[in-house]
Amino acid sequence: MSGVVPEKARLQPVDEGELHEKTLASLAPYRDQDGRVYTIWATLAHHEDALRRFIVFGNHVLGKNTLPLQSRELMILRIAARARAAYEWDQHVRIARRAGLTEDTILAAATGDWDGLDELDRVLLTATDSLLDRQGVDDELWERLTAHLGTEQVIDVLYTVGQYLTIATVINTLGVQVEGDLALPLPEPTEKKEEAA
Repeated sequence: MSGVVPEKARLQPVDEGELHEKTLASLAPYRDQDGRVYTIWATLAHHEDALRRFIVFGNHVLGKNTLPLQSRELMILRIAARARAAYEWDQHVRIARRAGLTEDTILAAATGDWDGLDELDRVLLTATDSLLDRQGVDDELWERLTAHLGTEQVIDVLYTVGQYLTIATVINTLGVQVEGDLALPLPEPTEKKEEAA
């Protein structure tokens, strides 16, 4: 899996002055340190009704997810690296750092060098790759997931991969550009074979 990324934006972000009041209200939490709406959301604002609905689901995945925060971020970083979605990578490197993840751990998740990660994170990253490659997991991987996670958490694994694959697809297709310099260079991921239990 590797994204096809245009060199420049195919859709320019919508100016805030053109947005409906209810869209601006939905975007209130999604502003950078200078108060600007993040580029991804300003780009998706070309379809305001869909954006507002998508944000509701995104709020669950990013804010109310039952997975451990650090584990969720490792999954998202793996998706961003495999999809070559630089904007997603950059935003979630920053979130991962705030969540206490080290640069070495961030890069390990992205590149597939998981030996130093704990068992839960190795299982989650293996599941992430399986979901990206086959849109499912085999029985052995299912058993490993359910040995570590409750039903709601397993569903949140599926929602997390689905949400951030969708975002990576949007970023790569619409050419959403990184805001400034990358917080950490986007590494090349390696193929990771499913581990034996």
